[in-house]
Amino acid sequence: MNPAAPLNDLLVVDLSRYLPGPLVARLLADLGARVIKVEEPRLGDPCRQAVPSVDGTAALAALLLSGHESLALDLKKETARRCLEELLITADVLIDSFRPGVLEGFGLGPDDLRRRYPRLIHCAVTGWGQDGPEAHRPGHDLTYQAIAGSLAGSRGMPSVQTADVVGAWSAATSVLAALHRRGRDGQGSRIDAPLLDAAGHAAITAWSAEAHGPRADGEPLMLTGALPCYALYPTKNGGRLALAALEPKFWQRFCELVERPDLLRRQYDTSGETHREVEAIAGSRTRAEWADLLRGHDIPADPVLTPAEALEHPQVRARELLRPAYDGLARLGFPARFDGERPRGGDTFPVLGEHTERLVKEFGLAQELSGRQRRAGGVGRKFSLKRWAAKLRAKASTRKTSPL
Repeated sequence: MNPAAPLNDLLVVDLSRYLPGPLVARLLADLGARVIKVEEPRLGDPCRQAVPSVDGTAALAALLLSGHESLALDLKKETARRCLEELLITADVLIDSFRPGVLEGFGLGPDDLRRRYPRLIHCAVTGWGQDGPEAHRPGHDLTYQAIAGSLAGSRGMPSVQTADVVGAWSAATSVLAALHRRGRDGQGSRIDAPLLDAAGHAAITAWSAEAHGPRADGEPLMLTGALPCYALYPTKNGGRLALAALEPKFWQRFCELVERPDLLRRQYDTSGETHREVEAIAGSRTRAEWADLLRGHDIPADPVLTPAEALEHPQVRARELLRPAYDGLARLGFPARFDGERPRGGDTFPVLGEHTERLVKEFGLAQELSGRQRRAGGVGRKFSLKRWAAKLRAKASTRKTSPL
């Protein structure tokens, strides 16, 4: 077995959309699982319309969906739902991101899934969870962070979708744990993986400070910029410096480097005076000058890079985290290596509905579809795979999808 593909005997069916759920599927695909992406027939997953794009392919979609198989199904149609039900007979994992109650409306509620597919791992990636007074509300990463308190110290829009990404990792970890348990007792699981809970974990240091009652007046949170040794500082000509000299030995080295031994005892001064003095020091050099000065001094401090600059950083390049692909779009590698090899789920980006015909044949899905209603993602009375294939070939130059 390939050590970098430990899940290569698993089948994952992904009904989710946008970022968190598809990222769960992406992580499992990188680890070797076969992922069938079930998409709405007209536009597919909204990540396909994200910007920027290269020759009509969204860069985000290339990162999330490459290596997947695309099955176009309109789950509002009875026959399409029957296709899904037949596919779940073989599946190991089902991922969805619907609000609570939606799958119940399809006849695939928790009790139905447990009764019909007792070995299935069902992972529901929702915003607010399956219960509670807000469970049915809409939301996105920004609102989950807002309620979790993650934005309280922010001076602007966050540039990272923390709740979405941490939520995806939480869900993927839970899937792996459920698969491990199934290996012992043969039973599937229903995983409730809300993004609000993930945002709470991302805010672990702030929550730890508040969990046992209010803090004393003026008592700062350690890692929010209140400490002069751990903060972002503007540099000359518009850049910024990230100073993370939290340990005394690193703060001492920084004070020696900038020839300010008088600051040594003021590492944790929260009055603002030391912070202003360090700000003046940071503003005396450009970002590039700070990079040159810090090099070789073993101090956790670095210039703040843009995403484009980060991709060119020598450590990022040495790790080969981002790799080019055949279509000119980059692919993001799994953030760990197994015995020196980085897992990868494949670079081929699927056209919406590209694998529908093959999957229908392979899994024997819904053998009662009509051509017209199949193209609409719906139901019908009679389905001829041979006739459908001939129509697809005839229309290949004008239509790129083949939805059920």
